[in-house]
Amino acid sequence: MRLTEGRGADLVVDPVGTTLQGSLAALRPEGRLVFVGNAGGSRLSIDLWPALQANQSLFGVFMGTQLEKPDVYLTVSRMLELAAIGDLRVIVDRTFPLAAAAQAHAYAERNSILGRVAIVSATQ
Repeated sequence: MRLTEGRGADLVVDPVGTTLQGSLAALRPEGRLVFVGNAGGSRLSIDLWPALQANQSLFGVFMGTQLEKPDVYLTVSRMLELAAIGDLRVIVDRTFPLAAAAQAHAYAERNSILGRVAIVSATQ
């Protein structure tokens, strides 16, 4: 809200799930929330009454079934190709060795990351 001078965001994309209530609170009236899966892994239960009162739109996307669609599969494949050749930059917040996988998960679950958390093998 500070970044939008109290107006709220037009669009929030939430891939975590456990942060949905905060994501809704960050939306402007008539804003749109897209939640993509539930990376947080917890039960999704939020109060939708404020969203209804603010005429906000919620869209849920579960990529598991979407990847079966040829156009989505091709788009994701193309994005991975672009990332591999450096034309699409993937922001990595922090890397952890495989032996520290538990610490990597704990770090990611604190919801304070900016970018991806990567677990790398010792041979990389």
